[in-house]
Amino acid sequence: MESTLREYCEFGPERVYLLLALARSKENDVLDGPSAIRTVVQDADELEPAVAELDHAVSRFDATYRLYLTANARNTQQALFALRRSMDDWLEARLNGSTDVLRKFGRVDSEFKSTLQSDGCRDETNFVFDLDDATAADADALAATLRDRTTVHLRRETPNGFHLVTAPFDYTRLSTDVEYELKTDGLVFVSYLDD
Repeated sequence: MESTLREYCEFGPERVYLLLALARSKENDVLDGPSAIRTVVQDADELEPAVAELDHAVSRFDATYRLYLTANARNTQQALFALRRSMDDWLEARLNGSTDVLRKFGRVDSEFKSTLQSDGCRDETNFVFDLDDATAADADALAATLRDRTTVHLRRETPNGFHLVTAPFDYTRLSTDVEYELKTDGLVFVSYLDD
């Protein structure tokens, strides 16, 4: 994992990030494996092994996977309580005769990762400005505009453009000629896996 991402991530006792291997339908005519594989990273020294683990996991499939990092750290304590509430709902449904929830009890680990990725479990509120079909000059122009209003934490080139990650700010008055999509709890492109 490159030093830029190691420097970006701020870990803590209940503060983690998720790395995700995602197979997008526009890059895969047929998907013979899962569309998403998640792993939790608890400290900077786990970043490289986590990437290697995901790279190995996707190597079994004949698909193109992208590696993403959650732009916002996740709070494990919030996720634990959210999962416990969900599990109480599953248990109640099961006691009322539902068999649909049985599979959830068998995959609590993936349910926890999914809960951890939910909006309610983010530990900060960084924004991701997603610039598709953008040039480096477009990214530079938007970054300059953003720096007048907030801190730009990270700039990443993506297969289709750029991701700019910023501290939160009142974006309702942002005026720019650069087209972007704003994600208040997005993912940041890292690389392709298993190339």
